[in-house]
Amino acid sequence: MKNIKFILKNMLAVFVLTYMFSSCQKRLDELRKNPNAISEIDDAALFVNASRSLFLEAQEESVHRFGGIYAHYFVPGGDLRKADLYGDGFDGFYNSMSYNIYAGLYRGGVIKNIEEVLKITSTGETKNEVRYAMADVIGVLGYARLTDEYGEIPYTEGGKGKTEGILTPKYDTQEFIYKDMIKRLSADIAVLKTLTKDNGYFKSDFIYGNDSDKWVRFANSIKLRLAMRIRNADEDLSKATVIECLKDPLMESPTHDAIMIQTEGYDVAWYRFREGTPEIKVSDKYVTMLSSTNDPRLSVFIAKDKNGGYSGQLNGLTDIEYGHSGFDERSAMGEVLTEKSSPLYLITAAETWFLRAEASLVYDNDVAAANDSYREGIKTSMNQWNVPLVDANTFLASPIADLSNPLSDEEQIGNQMWLALTPNYFEGWSHIRRTGYPVITQRTTPNLDKGVTNGYMPERFRYSTFELSANGVNTQEAINRQGPNLIDTPVWWSKRK
Repeated sequence: MKNIKFILKNMLAVFVLTYMFSSCQKRLDELRKNPNAISEIDDAALFVNASRSLFLEAQEESVHRFGGIYAHYFVPGGDLRKADLYGDGFDGFYNSMSYNIYAGLYRGGVIKNIEEVLKITSTGETKNEVRYAMADVIGVLGYARLTDEYGEIPYTEGGKGKTEGILTPKYDTQEFIYKDMIKRLSADIAVLKTLTKDNGYFKSDFIYGNDSDKWVRFANSIKLRLAMRIRNADEDLSKATVIECLKDPLMESPTHDAIMIQTEGYDVAWYRFREGTPEIKVSDKYVTMLSSTNDPRLSVFIAKDKNGGYSGQLNGLTDIEYGHSGFDERSAMGEVLTEKSSPLYLITAAETWFLRAEASLVYDNDVAAANDSYREGIKTSMNQWNVPLVDANTFLASPIADLSNPLSDEEQIGNQMWLALTPNYFEGWSHIRRTGYPVITQRTTPNLDKGVTNGYMPERFRYSTFELSANGVNTQEAINRQGPNLIDTPVWWSKRK
């Protein structure tokens, strides 16, 4: 009964917000028809709203209720712990996570706002190729998040709604979506090279302050991420795209990171958890990965436990085992990650260096080049978190900072990238699904709950019952192509696929 009430409440909210967006869209259409009112159509405000929404979504439901847990960064207490049991009773959340990116929990969502900006900047007196390209990069990231959550999604017809008369949008295959996103970014990069204070969002770009070089690096690094993500699904396109990426500048230092400090309206989720709503403890795997190599980021990412040391909570414990696990005594997330002013990230230079290291290793078989990029990734991550230089240098002089045995080179790169993705925990989950690193073993022991996946880490979110009822034919076609509507059905680019 409680779940039914939640679903009905969630569906009512969707209908109300849809009506609100329909009304706003009608007003925008009226403004566009009046040449004297063109200045009132504020595409800059829409661009800002979409960008802020993208950052805020990067640390909301898909992260703290699922992604960060599945990726073994942390274990929450309270109701949020159900996801750690690999359960599947989250229909309302599956629906809201999709809706929030399309239309929005935060100021209209990512896709709804971006689709409007793309329309405004593509035709007529308001046509502006540079603004279009800037908005398109944000749109690609929004769609990338959605397809990485569910697999096949409404893409070519997504976000159109009543403005295009498309009330039941078709689903596109993830293969098509990824190929198209790469094409879009290639076109955007070429245009962004012409960005100036006169043709971009000079007063509204809070990410890079209208800096052409940084926007090119940003878009190109996203393109590199997409290229490596499809490595297991389309190696030829992956490799060709990597070669293209290496011809243009990529992120190289923390000054290139796509970052937002949340200052308006919403507290970051991690701050709320720091206040105990609910408590979150870091994963035992996370602590072990840092402490076993004397990684100086341990004291940055993780707070000391009640005994003055560092200890993590084991993921997946059954209810009985959890009750005896000493959860309250474990380490929480570090203060740097849980302050009101804690940074939110879309992509960083550290991640980009690790992607380059992997590409050099698997596509060029160039261990020396891979090692150079690998070490730059570690160094850049240390710099990102203000690790004292002496501590960073000590770590860089240790065996783990050079590609060597006993781990394979790919595993070392994968493990370090997973650490460097902090606090972009959703990307950490996607990284594990793609590479298999760090290794998340199948749960087989009696103290661990196997959930509905037979103990394997979940691979995606389910399409909600609301989607199946409101757009049933198209959703069912996606299921028929992709596989059963289950959380252990791999997406197109997954290593398990």
